[in-house]
Amino acid sequence: MKATNFRLDAPGTLGGWVGLSRVPKSGARKPDAKAPQAVKLGLLERFDRWLWQQQVREREAYLAESKDIYELEERIRRLERTVGSRYY
Repeated sequence: MKATNFRLDAPGTLGGWVGLSRVPKSGARKPDAKAPQAVKLGLLERFDRWLWQQQVREREAYLAESKDIYELEERIRRLERTVGSRYY
């Protein structure tokens, strides 16, 4: 078996992921004055998100009623056939 020798901090290897996963030691970040503020959603956008969440809850409740894995797979296939590619 050949040992692979590579640096974890080299670009293009796991070093990028290691660097992204590190937590800064300085503690909590200070808020930037130039950071963009949260965008307020309009009434229609909030209503649309609420409808989407309701639909997801109904779908999950329907799938949770299955008795075993075979029935769950059948329900998933049935949803995919009826809904089509709109949501997947």
